[in-house]
Amino acid sequence: MTTLSLFKYIGGYLEVVLSGYAPERFLNLCGNHNILIWNLRKEEDVYRFFISIRAFWSIRPFISKTGCRIRILRKIGFPFWMNRYRKRKCFLMGVILAAGLVWFLSRFLWNVEVDGNSSVTTETVLTFLDEEDCGYGDRIRTIDCEQLERDLRAQFPEIIWASVQIYGTKMTVLIKENLVQQEAMEELPYEASDLIAEEDATVESIITRNGTPLVKNGDAVKAGDILVSGRIDLTNDSGERYAYEYCNADADIYLLTEYSYHDKFSLVHEEKRMTGAKKKRYAIDFFGKVITLPALSGEFECADKTTDYKQLCLHGDFYLPLGIYYSTLKEYRTEQAIYTKEQAEAVATENFNIYLSHLAEKNIQILEKNVIIDMDDKNCIMEGIIKVRTKAALRHETEQLTAPDTEDTEEGLVLNELE
Repeated sequence: MTTLSLFKYIGGYLEVVLSGYAPERFLNLCGNHNILIWNLRKEEDVYRFFISIRAFWSIRPFISKTGCRIRILRKIGFPFWMNRYRKRKCFLMGVILAAGLVWFLSRFLWNVEVDGNSSVTTETVLTFLDEEDCGYGDRIRTIDCEQLERDLRAQFPEIIWASVQIYGTKMTVLIKENLVQQEAMEELPYEASDLIAEEDATVESIITRNGTPLVKNGDAVKAGDILVSGRIDLTNDSGERYAYEYCNADADIYLLTEYSYHDKFSLVHEEKRMTGAKKKRYAIDFFGKVITLPALSGEFECADKTTDYKQLCLHGDFYLPLGIYYSTLKEYRTEQAIYTKEQAEAVATENFNIYLSHLAEKNIQILEKNVIIDMDDKNCIMEGIIKVRTKAALRHETEQLTAPDTEDTEEGLVLNELE
C-alpha cells in the first residue's frame, strides 16, 4: 500500500457506476472542476470508477444537469469500517490502543542494515552504533545522520565514504572501504631494529629506504641472518668510523625459497548420511530478547541446524520489535566409509588448495608447485616442493655498540664537539 492509497483509505472512498444520457459530459464537468476520480473504465454503456466521499457529495449538481445516474457498488475506507463496528466499543478501543502503540514504536529504531563493508565486520559496526546510542531501540530524533557518518570515518580508517539513511523505523548504513592496500607505519617496540630472514632463502631483490643493507641480489641467507641493519656507521672524511646512528630498518626485500608440503590422511573416515527426519524449533525475538519456545519432542543425537529470521514489518521500512526464528533440524548418522582413489585425490587436492590459500593470505606468491599423490592400502599421501616469493618483514632489536675512539685529528675533534 502506497502513501497515497493510505490517505485515500483513511478518508474513505466509493466505487460507483455512472449511466445515463451524457456520461462523457459529466466526466468533463468533473475534470473542469478538479474533482478527482480514478480507475475509470468503460463497461458496455456504463462507466465504473472510484471517487472520494467528499467529492461524491460535490458532484450532485452535475448529475441533475447531465441527466445521469450514479449507483454505489462498494464503500471502502476507515470511516465505513468505524461505522460498521460502532457498537463494539471494546473492539474499537483495542484498535485505538493498537494504533497508539504503533505510533509510539515508530519513534524508535528497530532495524539496522549495514551494506558495502568487507574488512570491517557488520558486528563491529553495530557495536559502534550501540556505543553511540544510534542502534537498535534508540530514539530516531536523537540520531544525527551526518555526524554519525563523520564518526564512522573517524573511527575506522578503512572507511573512505559512509552514508546513513533512516526510513520508517529502519536505518541503512552504506559503506565504501579503501580497496587499495596501503602499508601503515606500525608502532615498533624498539628504538632501533634490524630486518632479518625468517627462513633459509635467496635474495631476489632489495631496495633499502632506511638502515644499512648487509646483503645483495643473489645472496643465500640463513634463518636469522640480518638483511638490513638498523645501525648506520658514521665516518669522517678519512673513512674512519667515529660513531653509530640507530634507526628502524626499512626496506623492500623479496626472497626466493622452497616449502616442503606433506599431507597424510587415512582412507577410512566418518561419513555423514542424512536420515531424512526433520524437526522444527521456534524462538521469539521480543524487543531484542530471544525467548525460545519449548520443544514438543526430543532432540536428535546428531543433526544439522539451519536458522532463518523474520522480523515483523507493517509496510515498507516500518519494522516493529517483534520477530521469529525458524530453526530446522535435519538428523544424520555417521558411518565408516573408505575413500575411492578418485575421492582421495579430490580430498588431497582440496587440502592442498586450502594450504595455498593460507599462503596467499600472508602475501606469499606461489611460483612453482611440484607435488605428487601416492596411496597405499590405508593412507593417502600428498607431498612435494613449492617454490615461493616472500617479503622479509621479521624484525629484531638492533644490538647497541659503544662508539669507537677517534684519533685526535682536527677533523675528529670537530666532529666530537658536534656530538
